[in-house]
Amino acid sequence: MMTRITSRQRLFPAFAVVAFLLITSWMTAATTAGRYVSNLSTGCLRCLCHASTACNATIGCSRGYCGPYYLYREYWRDAGQVVLPDDDPDRDQAFVDCAVDPACAQKAVENYMAKYGRDCNNDGVTDCDDYARTHFNGKEDCSAIDRTNFWRRYETCRPSKNRGSFN
Repeated sequence: MMTRITSRQRLFPAFAVVAFLLITSWMTAATTAGRYVSNLSTGCLRCLCHASTACNATIGCSRGYCGPYYLYREYWRDAGQVVLPDDDPDRDQAFVDCAVDPACAQKAVENYMAKYGRDCNNDGVTDCDDYARTHFNGKEDCSAIDRTNFWRRYETCRPSKNRGSFN
């Protein structure tokens, strides 16, 4: 006995394959074009925060730099104007409110590094040392910061062995 296959039954496998490919490509794009940055771990972020202000969440703003990561308005803009939930990035105080909030400020740093992080010291690896230089100098300047207080504080929290491996 021969079973007759309808046009709907013929289309289902093709539809399933197309749906699978679309979902898979969306998931891949979400992980590669999303917020994940190689070697930018929570340990590295903590170290950047420590080097900036000793992670002082009550520091407020001084001379245009705000919060525990000591962010400035242009850095925040370049990071995509991250805001607190239900806030408006065009509101005058949106930058300050985000910069003084540790979680919001960290998201801004993550976005900034995803966009501008690069191998500053030309050792073939983009690691926390490079992110520290980018965070301190900004997107245009990857120069060494070895003689700064920022770098001295950074070195106290950066692992001395297995450089680039932050937990």
